[in-house]
Amino acid sequence: MKSNYKRLSFFSIITLIGILLMQAIWIADSYTERQAHFKDHINNVLDDVSKNYCELYSKKISDDFTEYNLMDSILKSKLIERNESPCYQFRITNNTDEPKLQINKQEYFHFTEPISCSSEKQRILHLYILNKKSYFLGKILGWLILSSLLIIIGIIALFLNLSFLRKQKKVDRVKSDFISNMTHELKTPIATISVASEMLMKDRVLDDRKKSKRYTTIIHEENQRLKKLVDRVMQIALFENGTMRIKLKEVDIHKFIQQSADAMQMIVSQKKGSITLNLKAEHYIHQLDPTHFSNILSNLMENAIKYSDSTPQITIETIDYSEGILISISDHGIGIPKKYHDKVFDRFFRVESGDIQNTQGFGLGLYYVRRVVEAHGGSIKLYSAEKKGSRFELYFPFV
Repeated sequence: MKSNYKRLSFFSIITLIGILLMQAIWIADSYTERQAHFKDHINNVLDDVSKNYCELYSKKISDDFTEYNLMDSILKSKLIERNESPCYQFRITNNTDEPKLQINKQEYFHFTEPISCSSEKQRILHLYILNKKSYFLGKILGWLILSSLLIIIGIIALFLNLSFLRKQKKVDRVKSDFISNMTHELKTPIATISVASEMLMKDRVLDDRKKSKRYTTIIHEENQRLKKLVDRVMQIALFENGTMRIKLKEVDIHKFIQQSADAMQMIVSQKKGSITLNLKAEHYIHQLDPTHFSNILSNLMENAIKYSDSTPQITIETIDYSEGILISISDHGIGIPKKYHDKVFDRFFRVESGDIQNTQGFGLGLYYVRRVVEAHGGSIKLYSAEKKGSRFELYFPFV
């Protein structure tokens, strides 16, 4: 997938560069072609102007009709006939010497046409087409804008596709990690149950009541562990499908915190750690879903133990806060780098640096916690720094 993504990106960029080069060549060719076409038009216009000028000048339509006005009128009409409307100046001279204009020669075209009226000496018409670059660009401006818009749309579409492929690659990698972690998490209890079951099949173990009870207890505990893993995945699936329902009941938050702390106390004691409770909230009876609330407490406490060093130090506090209750669960563990704070609540996300990557998990725990808290109309915040521990603050408003 990674090589395919790089290959596709490479060919897409090469294609884009090719399109841009073709567009630049097309603009240059169109500009040159337009100039050649324009020069042909002007030469034809000057032929017509020379003939018409002599015919009309000989008639002397009125006393106010000057040579300049006549020539200007003929030029305008003939240019319009050829669908041209450039900015121009002209001079009529008695010789071939070019009149001097106060304009840079690179900014205009110079055309000449002899005027040979029978009763007059031959004279020369000098026609100057001004602002030639802007005039020709203006002629192809419509197509230039349209093609530029199409190229911009193509570039946007290309980068959207590349962005989608990059996200898809990330999702595939995350799913692969999830399956790998799931396999690892399931393999351990299955192997333990298998060994314990084989031991129970032996007559000498069956005859020993104490050993039988010990292996039976192991099977029960590992079975509960499996059930817990499956339930967690199922709960996430229900949230994703929109079928999860929050069943509100009156809950004593302090009582639930105490029960969760008692359940974790043995594991923490084995690691010579401690759990400290500072339950200061005066309004701790809330409408919550007891099952989900118990799960998020266990989840956060398990994380505090899992991501702590050898001696986990966990503190749980409650205070009355803004028409609700604020629950804080903090530890002195390895912490989470600040750049991951916004991502740790995403589905399947796991921090991939330092010691954290060596701890197995699905990347679903904090996602589940966030979804449950938000389903209750609350919010969750993370305060953490690498090697300085973490603090999760859960806010539940009064219902």
